Amino acid sequence: MSVTNIEIRYEDVKGLDKPMASPRPRFKRIGRSIQTYMPSSYTMHKNFIQKQMPKLMTDKPLKVTLLFEIPMAKSWSKKKKAEYINQPHTAKPDIDNLVKTVLDAANNHIWIDDGQVYEIHTNKIYSDAPSLSITLEEVI
Repeated sequence: MSVTNIEIRYEDVKGLDKPMASPRPRFKRIGRSIQTYMPSSYTMHKNFIQKQMPKLMTDKPLKVTLLFEIPMAKSWSKKKKAEYINQPHTAKPDIDNLVKTVLDAANNHIWIDDGQVYEIHTNKIYSDAPSLSITLEEVI
């Protein structure tokens, strides 16, 4: 069994400063047809994550563990921040939409298709520095 650890660090740039949930697709009419697309901010965020991932292209079944570290509000006092550090984050974004963003970014990069993921464990906590930790376990 092979284990790979990946750390994604976020930048102080709007749209790339914290983990982003997968939004709903958008639709626009072009003549008689309707085109479906994802918002550009989501696409930019997904590409940002993907650039920090190694190109593994594994075809084996995978067990994935994700840890989302969400930044605390800047308006919070130092006391409140100290109280909430490493505590469960229960507000938006929803954990399932955060997971979808990561799985989509890893398609055709870490693995061939996210259908290879047979088990997933996910946590979402408050943190000083927003980040994403990914642990992959290949089953041989």
